Amino acid sequence: HAMPHGLRDPLRRRIVPGVWVNTTAVQETKRAALAAHRSQQEWLDVSQQINEYMLTMERFASDLGRMSRRFKFAEGWRRHLHYGFCSEDADPLAIALRQNYLQNKQYEASLESD
Repeated sequence: HAMPHGLRDPLRRRIVPGVWVNTTAVQETKRAALAAHRSQQEWLDVSQQINEYMLTMERFASDLGRMSRRFKFAEGWRRHLHYGFCSEDADPLAIALRQNYLQNKQYEASLESD
């Protein structure tokens, strides 16, 4: 599950990801793709007065990178419940992304029930 816009929930509480994905090597590509998305820029300017949306994307990626304590830029993700999809310990992103994937052990521990 992707991080919410602003990295906060609707009640302004900070959301911590369960996983960080290193996006440092693709940050320029992300920037170019976002710049090419003119309708998104126009919609954000009108609906939310976000006229610096590229800087906002950069700031969120930088914040998540700092939060990871490993990556310069990152995206944050939370895994969905595994029922109906795979075994509980399956983590195909960890296998695919290897050194560009960092699990938040503290987040995972917080999910354990008593």
